[in-house]
Amino acid sequence: MSKFAVFLPLLLLAACGGSAPPAETPKAADTSAQDTPKEKPADDAKPAAGDDADKSDAKPDAKDDSKKSDDSPKPTRSAQDILTAPDVVFMVSFNDSDVKQAADSKCTASSGNDPKKMNQCMAKARKALDVDGYRLQQKDGNWWLLTLRTQGKKVTTLHKYEIEFGDEKDGGIVVKPKGKDMGSAAGRTPAPFTIQVPNDYQIVINDPKLGKLVYEAKIGVASDPNAPAAKKGH
Repeated sequence: MSKFAVFLPLLLLAACGGSAPPAETPKAADTSAQDTPKEKPADDAKPAAGDDADKSDAKPDAKDDSKKSDDSPKPTRSAQDILTAPDVVFMVSFNDSDVKQAADSKCTASSGNDPKKMNQCMAKARKALDVDGYRLQQKDGNWWLLTLRTQGKKVTTLHKYEIEFGDEKDGGIVVKPKGKDMGSAAGRTPAPFTIQVPNDYQIVINDPKLGKLVYEAKIGVASDPNAPAAKKGH
C-alpha cells in the first residue's frame, strides 16, 4: 500500500472535522434572552399613574384655598335696612378709598422722602373730599338722603333731598333722588345711583371722578340741627 493511500483517509477525516463550525447557534438563544428584559419599561410606567393620582389629590386643596380666601363678612340684613338704621351716619374711610391710593402716589413724588411734607400732602388730599358722610332720615313717611361736611363737632348738611328706593340686587340698592335740593350748598338733584352694601357696617359709592369711596357706619356723630328728625322704630 502506498503512502498516498494511507494519507488520503486521514485527509478526509480532517476535512469532515473542519466542516462543523456553526456551533454559534446558542448566540441566537442568548440574544433572545437579552430581548426579554425590554418589556420592563411597561412596569416602570406604572408610577406615572401614581403621579396623576397625586395631582388629582391636589385639586381639592386648591379649591379649599379659594374658599378660604372669601372670608370677608357678609351683610345679615337687607341693604335698605342697613342704610336706614336709626342714629347711624356713614363717614368716609379715606384709607379704604381709591383717593388714598392716588394721593399716596402723588404725595410720594412731591414730598421727596420728607415725612413732614408727606403728611401735609396727605392731609390736604383728605380735606379735598367734598363729602364727609351720608345719613338717611325719615320725615312724614318719606326718606331723605343727607350729604354731610364735618368741622370738629359741627356738622353741616351740604345737600338734602327726598329719595325713593329702587331695586336691590348684587349687594346694592338703587337710590332715586327727587325734588329740590334743600341743603346749604344746594345744587342740581343727582340722577339715580347705586349704593353698595358689602356688610353691616360699610357702604360703597362709586364716584365717576374719585373712584370707589368707602363709608363706615358711626353712631353718636353730632347732627345738623336743621336736618329732618328720624322717626323712632326706623
